[in-house]
Amino acid sequence: MKTIITILFVAIATTAFSSKYEETMKTNIDKLYTLNSSIELQALANQFERIANAEADKWLPDYYAAYCCIRSTFFDNMEADAKHIQLDKAQQLVDKIMKSHDDESEIFALQALLYQIRITDISKGAKYSQKAAEAIAVAEKLNPENPRVYYLRGSNTFHTPKFFGGGAEKAKPDLEKAASMFESQVQTDPLQPTWGAHHNKELLSQCSEVENN
Repeated sequence: MKTIITILFVAIATTAFSSKYEETMKTNIDKLYTLNSSIELQALANQFERIANAEADKWLPDYYAAYCCIRSTFFDNMEADAKHIQLDKAQQLVDKIMKSHDDESEIFALQALLYQIRITDISKGAKYSQKAAEAIAVAEKLNPENPRVYYLRGSNTFHTPKFFGGGAEKAKPDLEKAASMFESQVQTDPLQPTWGAHHNKELLSQCSEVENN
């Protein structure tokens, strides 16, 4: 009887702990997409890292901590050196989760985004564009249904000069495919990544502007 009671207690405690994890993660993820301050995003990254320390077997807390660091570079007119400091922090987190979860398409998609944001001047273009392309290829192989694969590939092509095989015209098919996938994708797990749709839409709009000029 004692054994049965112990098993029931452990099962109830585990369920409650899991529910608390999911609730906290969902709250932080929702908050992430409302913030437009680098300082606030860096603070939120710290919160995700604290969750990661308590949930060592899960990759999503460190994933979102890294994404917060990357996203923080989008705001407050951050200087290039400051951006690379945040991207270095993000890279450490990506490296950490890749060691134990190298079969996750989303992690390689995040790595590709990180490489793209590294291009803060023309001297970094060729190096990081190629690295991004390689990460995108792995992300696609792991999950060809991941819309961020085609958004990131389209973004990479869009920002590559025409004489190197890039430009809006060549980017458009991937961006259109991503847009269709973003629209039709059913999100069954609220903790899974959803980023990319808004910027993908902006790039498609720019493609249309180029065509009309």
